[in-house]
Amino acid sequence: MIHDHAHGFDAATLQRRLDELIGHARFGAALDLIAEFQGRGPLPSEIEHPIHLARCRALLGLGRWREVADLAEKKLEELYALRPEDKRPILEYHIAAGRAVWRIGRPSRAEEHFRAAYHISRWDFEDLEAMLRSRNLLGLCFLGAGEIQRAVGEFARGQLQARGAGLYHEEANFSLNLSIALAKLGRFEQADQELSRARSLFGERGHSRGKVQTRLCLGQHLRIRGDLRDAESHIRGALSEAEEHGFEREHVIALEYLGDIALDQFDNQAAIERYDQALLLAERLAPEGDLIPELCRRIAEVHVRIGEPNRALITCERGLRIARRINDRFEEAATCRVMAMAHQILGHRERALRAAREGIQLLRKIEAMYELTRILVWSGEAQLAGRDPEERGVARDHLWEARSLAMTMNLERWVERIEKVLGVDLEPAPPRPAFRGVPTDAMPAGAEPECFRFGIVTQDPRITELIRILERAASSRLPILILGEKGSGRELLARAAHELGDRRDRPFVVGRCSTLPDGHLDADLFGHDRGGGPGAGAPRVGLFEGADGGLMYLDEVSELLVGAQAKLLRVIEMGELRRVGAAGVRHVDVRVIAASTKDLGGLVRRGLFRDDLYYRLNGIRLEVPPLRDRIEDVELIGRYLLERACAQAKKRVAFTADVWAQFRSHTWPGNVEELRGTIDRAVALARDGDLIGAELIPLRPARRPARVPTGSPEPSRGENRSERERIVTALRAHRGNQSEAARSLGGMKRTTLLYKMKKLDIRPEEYGSTP
Repeated sequence: MIHDHAHGFDAATLQRRLDELIGHARFGAALDLIAEFQGRGPLPSEIEHPIHLARCRALLGLGRWREVADLAEKKLEELYALRPEDKRPILEYHIAAGRAVWRIGRPSRAEEHFRAAYHISRWDFEDLEAMLRSRNLLGLCFLGAGEIQRAVGEFARGQLQARGAGLYHEEANFSLNLSIALAKLGRFEQADQELSRARSLFGERGHSRGKVQTRLCLGQHLRIRGDLRDAESHIRGALSEAEEHGFEREHVIALEYLGDIALDQFDNQAAIERYDQALLLAERLAPEGDLIPELCRRIAEVHVRIGEPNRALITCERGLRIARRINDRFEEAATCRVMAMAHQILGHRERALRAAREGIQLLRKIEAMYELTRILVWSGEAQLAGRDPEERGVARDHLWEARSLAMTMNLERWVERIEKVLGVDLEPAPPRPAFRGVPTDAMPAGAEPECFRFGIVTQDPRITELIRILERAASSRLPILILGEKGSGRELLARAAHELGDRRDRPFVVGRCSTLPDGHLDADLFGHDRGGGPGAGAPRVGLFEGADGGLMYLDEVSELLVGAQAKLLRVIEMGELRRVGAAGVRHVDVRVIAASTKDLGGLVRRGLFRDDLYYRLNGIRLEVPPLRDRIEDVELIGRYLLERACAQAKKRVAFTADVWAQFRSHTWPGNVEELRGTIDRAVALARDGDLIGAELIPLRPARRPARVPTGSPEPSRGENRSERERIVTALRAHRGNQSEAARSLGGMKRTTLLYKMKKLDIRPEEYGSTP
């Protein structure tokens, strides 16, 4: 035993020993050591708070949330009354209290504590690492409470802050948590990208626990996709490393995931053995902790499979009680599926369907897409077996929705399973709605009928797949982000989404962000009250209010200034807007489809587009390939457009084979709109009966030819970046005065500067006085 003058302990050594015990999840041993230290007399003032904070950390590890909440909030009350110069203990007590009250079902109070910790870290200490820790905990709080989109926003912002400061360990943690959140949303491709980033950062810095955690996540992603062999390899590797380093929590999770693999392989005995082993360790770690509900749910599912539904319900009830106590809405919702399965076996059909409905409702609300797919499939299969036509109709709806989600997540094994179930349903699906905007002319031979009914002429399977994604997500409330070049058909896809959904009889409103004048943009989008906004007279309804109940298509959403971006985010998340000049808030129900020709991710990295808005808009992402990458479509679309142009001009005109060859080799920087203009012009200038050759249809050269002539090298990205930095620096130096900035750049003309600013996408936020 190490001694000092007061207690027979050396305080610094004691602190190191407590950190070591808590770091290896030996929480009970840490509490025993604290009790032994406290049993020797009153705590010296210099170590009073470190000991109490260590006690909070150990109690948190054991899931004794109320004890932590009581202790931490009591200490906060004492410290705020004393107003100490050193606010570090206040910061730490806020964090401990936030973690505790979150777990006892007080998320708003937890958010207050975490934001207070962030504020103290920023303004009292300028401690970025502490700020990032508070932000990470706030994100985890949102994640556990089922506010997954808010969690994604916090993790993404923290990731960017950490990356900008070169704090790579913190960046790795944010990347890992962002991956977990994205996976819950069913966005596995993005989740894998973040996971890869985390693995790389943890690996470069030899962070053993981080490497184990990322390996576990990767294994679980592989399992969900059906790659059980690679999944098991990664999870067993993680288990071995967790045992080697004494990472008890990761040890439990590895056993849990191995049980999942056994369950997928229908090896119920192996599954229950692994789950039971994991539960035993989890109970020793934290008998009321977050691992207990997820293990109870899994064990209950095995009980259902082996014909013990009563045991399953008892186990579910235990997990559900803890999930509700610690405010784990995801596990609460996921447990409903297993309870529904157990009730079904017991013959309690109404209870089963009620449990399923509760689970579906909650999972839709928190947007946990993979788990929602699972419960929709179970509900569909259960109700499809019934004789009630209304029930069978609900079953088909659930199965089609599940198929849509599974295809969006690229989960082929789930798609195959669902299609097999739908294949035994001989009742025809309800007819698709006719698209009222389609021209009455005949569909060209070779075109895809699924696309043509929306005015899209194509035989490219990528475009057809985009329509199928829209069809599957037609009645979802998730925003849609359409990325593609001008003239590539983005608005047609937006209109297709409108016609396919349950809002087809409600307004479809178009807002072209690039053409809305800056001074009037807020009023145009959100409306104004009398006297609100430039030139405002009578109150005016904005575009979003006009779209209430329907769909709002925002073209070139990247052009929105930061203030308008914040208002758009509020409309999407809360359905709330405030007119310019108004005090009150108005409520709207609008599904948003945004389109952009620019890389929004790049704008986020440059601080020109809100990261939380980007992640929110990115609910369903469609990338439209340009016409130059759809060679087979060029002649198909061209012949269709030629036939229409001839009909409108009342002429008979034909093109030679050379024209079609020229069309196929052209890069079409203006996409379909350029092709349409070229054909319309040729027909307008032709005489009836003309056969037009290639020499009569001049095509403007592409902006960036495939081969740059020798001696005229195309500016490199580095040169563009260097010129961009020089211009932004000059504009900042002259407070945004373009004439002065132009003169300082070697006597450049103002018009030349404006051209370069547009070409290099330099925006006012980068050089103006706006923060």
